[in-house]
Amino acid sequence: MEKPSFYFKMILSGILMGISMILPGTSWPVMAIILGVYEPLMLSLNKLFSAPKTLTNQNIKLLVFLIIGIVPAIFFTSYFILDLLMKFSFEINAIFIGLILGSIYLLYLEVKKKGLSEFLWFFIGLAVVILPLLFGLRISDLRFFTTIFGSKFLDFISGLAVSTSLPAVGDTIMLLLLGNYRHLLNAVRTFDVATLSVFLVGFLIGFFAFVRIIGSLLKRYHSQTYAFIIGLMMASITSIWPFARHSYNLSRVILFMLLIAGGFLISFYLEKISSKKVKHEK
Repeated sequence: MEKPSFYFKMILSGILMGISMILPGTSWPVMAIILGVYEPLMLSLNKLFSAPKTLTNQNIKLLVFLIIGIVPAIFFTSYFILDLLMKFSFEINAIFIGLILGSIYLLYLEVKKKGLSEFLWFFIGLAVVILPLLFGLRISDLRFFTTIFGSKFLDFISGLAVSTSLPAVGDTIMLLLLGNYRHLLNAVRTFDVATLSVFLVGFLIGFFAFVRIIGSLLKRYHSQTYAFIIGLMMASITSIWPFARHSYNLSRVILFMLLIAGGFLISFYLEKISSKKVKHEK
């Protein structure tokens, strides 16, 4: 029989993980590591999908009570963030940029080798996003993706993309790159079952197919893979650049810098806590 503190911790952990799934620059793996539930969660998920008969009562309770915390947190945060984006788009996007820059810095520390190959893959990551934008093109703006089938296919791709996120890479950064972030937030807010179901199918397929691929890439081409991801993340800032809709003035630039610094420190602090916790557990 589990103690009441176990259930409380799992629900609270789920709530914090759900919030981190929505905010760009943060990620649920980092939050799970900080809270000490990442390893048991991965173990339980592996049992669930590879050998369900080996699941213990504790594995089931852990998954159930994490979900109890995660689901309402996602819905509440989506509603909250959409309102804030409508009322305070400049401030929120500035904080998001800070969170992303903090993640980029931490990923940069993982690039052990910094040679020509790494620089090349960094610029390829940049080009994948920047070049289409220079021609006024985003994936979500393609005519195919404006059709009913195309929009659902983009939701499926979004699920695939989010499932491949690394701990230091916020899940929502890929959605920003695809131009599908607000659409999915609204789907959560309005409980659009069709959209969320397609996204979930993509996520589950990606989780089991691409996690292994990324693991293999990191093992064989560690620095190049991180360099490419950093390029993607750096380019993602263009999709939420607040001065695209707001004019420059001294007070706004100062506010922008302060909010970026705050977001950077939050991202940096969370990742550092998770890194120390992993080293301590080892």
